[in-house]
Amino acid sequence: MTQDQDNKISTPIQNLVESTQQNSSVGPLVGSVIIILVIILGGLYFLSSLISTKKAEIQTEQELEEQSETILIEETVKQSSSDDVADIETDLEATNVNTVDPKVDELLNQL
Repeated sequence: MTQDQDNKISTPIQNLVESTQQNSSVGPLVGSVIIILVIILGGLYFLSSLISTKKAEIQTEQELEEQSETILIEETVKQSSSDDVADIETDLEATNVNTVDPKVDELLNQL
């Protein structure tokens, strides 16, 4: 009698195992979709971090250029307003002509 009871108990378990084995193609498919989505999301995060880093570098470069231009303008404004020849010569000697317009230097070098 114990064998019959064991067969009756094992039959529903076997049916359950057999039914899950028949539908087992859904599990790997769902797992594959989840893995692909995680990879895509990771790639998007990586790209967004690269883009934000590049934007920060560009902004830093632009700020440095603006600061250097501001310094050049401030140096030019520091010149005296005197009409005396000695003061004009002093202002000319103090003015750094090479940094007033670097693009002109580049053009001259290309010629």
